[in-house]
Amino acid sequence: MTKVSNAMIKWPWKGHAAEPSSPLPWRQALSVPIFSGLSESDERSLVRLAEKFLRQKRVVPLHGFELDELRGTRLALLFCLPILKLGLEWLDGFHEVMIYPAPFVVDDEWQDDFGLVHSERMVQSGQSWQQGPIVLNWLDIQDSFDLSGFNLIVHEVAHKLDARGSGHTNGIPAIPLRDVASWEHDLHAAMENIQEEIDLVGENAATIDAYAATDPAECFAVLSEYFFSAPELLTERFPALYHRLVQFYGQDTFQRLMREGKKPENGESVH
Repeated sequence: MTKVSNAMIKWPWKGHAAEPSSPLPWRQALSVPIFSGLSESDERSLVRLAEKFLRQKRVVPLHGFELDELRGTRLALLFCLPILKLGLEWLDGFHEVMIYPAPFVVDDEWQDDFGLVHSERMVQSGQSWQQGPIVLNWLDIQDSFDLSGFNLIVHEVAHKLDARGSGHTNGIPAIPLRDVASWEHDLHAAMENIQEEIDLVGENAATIDAYAATDPAECFAVLSEYFFSAPELLTERFPALYHRLVQFYGQDTFQRLMREGKKPENGESVH
């Protein structure tokens, strides 16, 4: 059983009217590569969403993890980046974010093809429960502020957006019905292409995280990570799917980074 700290994060603007907070922590929080290229207007919109996010969601540090204001503001900004053009209501599927200091161990049960139930302990980086909390760890969160293609928060948010469409995760978020067949076609084509590369060069040498080949829900979540933190690679490998993600998220992340003169690369972790 998870032991939850009794000390909930109390943000200075909670309990007050919609008074703009000091720009200093937000400006510092925005000064990481993942937010590069945002216009001033988009930065202001992102900050407003993040402030509302911190008023609406409970952030629960676990196992002695200390979440100061800078970490909290960066956390909220990154949660809101995928829904910058969608709106905060797209994150209504959860009300609590739980943060471990490092990857955590969970008891997992699964059923095999013969109907037998197996139980095992697994190390997890994050979890997104249907109509439940999002569980994360700070070691991987701090690696989500660069442009490396890895982004734990975007991955788990993508699962929430996916479930919003049909109540379960299937790789197809809430998009117009007329687009579902072509979306599904392009997603499965990407999965097949990723698996072919894995078969050819191995998981470690593959250019896309092998987890994307496991099922459509994980493919959507993993490719959403690349969409926000390595869009150049995504446009090269899967241009049609990249443009579908542009339409869904309402953001052209590749053009945004190119205007800023930045290309995805492994950056230093932000603590």
